[in-house]
Order: sequence, then structure tokens, then C-alpha cells
Amino acid sequence: MKILAVDTALGACSVALLDDDTVRAQVFEPMDRGHAERLAPMVDEAMKAAGVEFSALDRLAVTVGPGTFTGQRVGLAFMRGLRLALRLPLTGVTTLEAMAVAAMAETGASKAAAIHDARRNEAYLLLRQGETVVQQPVVLPFQDALERVRAFGACVLAGTGAQAAAESLGKDFGLSSIRQPDALWVARLAAQSPATHDTPGPLYLRAPDAKLPGGRSIGQPSKAKASAVRPSDNCLHKIARFDAATDTAPLAALHAACFADAWDATAITRLLATGAFAHQSQNGFVLTRVAGGEAEILTLAVVPQARGRGLGRALLHAAIAQSEALGAEAVFLEVGADNPHALALYAGLGFAKVGLRNAYYTSGDALVLRLPLPAKFA
Repeated sequence: MKILAVDTALGACSVALLDDDTVRAQVFEPMDRGHAERLAPMVDEAMKAAGVEFSALDRLAVTVGPGTFTGQRVGLAFMRGLRLALRLPLTGVTTLEAMAVAAMAETGASKAAAIHDARRNEAYLLLRQGETVVQQPVVLPFQDALERVRAFGACVLAGTGAQAAAESLGKDFGLSSIRQPDALWVARLAAQSPATHDTPGPLYLRAPDAKLPGGRSIGQPSKAKASAVRPSDNCLHKIARFDAATDTAPLAALHAACFADAWDATAITRLLATGAFAHQSQNGFVLTRVAGGEAEILTLAVVPQARGRGLGRALLHAAIAQSEALGAEAVFLEVGADNPHALALYAGLGFAKVGLRNAYYTSGDALVLRLPLPAKFA
């Protein structure tokens, strides 16, 4: 069975082609940025090095997270495209389990803890013993993660938090060299899983009721951050935070008025349940999500009759201010390369191009834009 696997979710980009137990190709490059530009050429290099045609593949595999928003979406979008084109099963594997099994194989240990820096003094954690995942991926304060590993008992450590964990936990906890997931172990884990026709989605761990430093709730911005929104914008357009406990049908109706491939109420409800938050007015809304120090604008919808009046800018101001309050260091979004009005809006707010995704939309290419935080609006 030939499995093509990729990982772009954290601090590396990797591709592997596994043919039963034989590694036909393996490419691994540490990188914090540039996954979108590097992935397709890397896959091409691996397939050519192995001398295998895409038509000869039997399975696909990809990491689903936890990781950065942009990193997770790069790998998932690419492999979902291949899944549709090749009509092959696509298996999702967590970054933490890939690291845990790699550490166990490297050291011969029967137990492993993958502990990875999630910023804000937090860690992503997974515990595995033999073939069993004892602790599914969670995000915890780093000290709480250490206590769970200590209670788990002597094991090998992997991830970017492994060195600090080893120093704190003592000699019973071995240190592997594994710091990032590798697509080879994604492929090996996928080979052990049954093929399904389900499409894997991103794994985001931060819940919508997380607490900010100082005990503020997720909906309460700090005074220093709140200044990013101009009061006149919100007052003019009557923008408010959407209550995730209420009916999402009004948001779905707004989305349908803006896009041919609109999201229904169920889809929006599911996004809100994964930690996304929305700001709305009578004529539009913006949906945003924050995790791992990054924010992503999932959608910005302004009905046609209300465009050109500053509503889109005001909604983005509100979303960006909330993202800053939640500790985001940058905001990302995708926009059609053939959408000059949206590009002008984002450029006016300070967004800059950091990537290109070919044929991302049915209408054409998408540009990946980034805004560093804190934002400085004119």
C-alpha cells in the first residue's frame, strides 16, 4: 500500500511516501514560515525521487493539528485537493501522536509524552503507552502539563517543550531528539488506521471560554488593546459581539446574501463551537478564530447594498481588537487575487501578502495576507 503523507502544522514542512514498510521518499525541512510555497514543490520532489505516479497511490495522510492556523490549513487544503482529484481516502493524524510514536521508535521506550509549546505559558500535550493514546491532545498551562506527565510516570519526551520538561521532571523522563512531527510517522500511523471516506478537519484546542492573563474572560478586552477599534466605527454601524448561544440563522442569511457557496447555520454553529467568535451588524458580520498566538479571519460578509460605507473596515477593527485581547500576535486571512475592492480594504488596514494558493477558490487563486499585532490604524 502506497501512502503519501504531509505535515505543515508546526515548525517544519515534511513529505513522505511509504510503500508498505518501505520508505520510498522522505523530505523534512524545519521552517517557521513558507509552508504554502514549499509544500507543492516538496511533494513533487518526493514523487519524482520515488519514481511513483500519483495514480499509483492508495492512501493520503495529513496532520490535522494542533498547530498554527496557517500551517494546519496549508496541509489540509493541499491534501483535500489531492483527495478530490485522486478519489483516495485521506487520513488525519495529530501532530502530537506523530511525535510520540517517533520518540518511542527512536529510544525503544514503551511510553511517550509529546509536550509542545503552545505559547502564553501553555503546552499541547498527548500521552501514549504502547498502542494506546492515554491522553488525547489537550492544551494546558505548562505546569499543569508537567504534573500530568509526572503522574503518567517514566517515559520519553518529545516536542519543543521536552527539554524544559526533562529538566523539571528528572532522570526518569528521557529526552528524545524529536521536536517536530515528521510526515514519515504520519504515514505509518495512517497505515495502521482503517480507510474512511470522511474528510479530516483541523484540530483546534483552545475553547471559547478560555481565561486571559489576569483573570479576564475571553469576551473582555484589556484597556490597552481595546483602543484598536475606533468608537465612531462601531457606533455608526452598531457592531456587537455575537452571542454564540443564540440562533445562527441570521448569520447564515447574511452569508447567503454575499456568497454563492454560502455557509449554512449548522456550519457556522460548528465553527463557533470550536472557539471562533463573531461580530455582527444589521448588514454584515465577521467570523474570527484565535489559537497558538495567531488569529484568522474565517469570513467577512457585507451585503451588497451596504458596501462602500466603511462597514467591512469597522467589522475588521472589532475582530482585530478582540484578537489582540486574546493574545494574538498576527492576523491571517485568504482573499481572492481577483477581488480588488477587498484587497484595497485589507491593504488600507496594513495587511501584507505572505503567500499564494493556486486555484484555492473555484474562481481562481487566493492570496494569504498577514497583519502583525498590535495593529496601528490611521
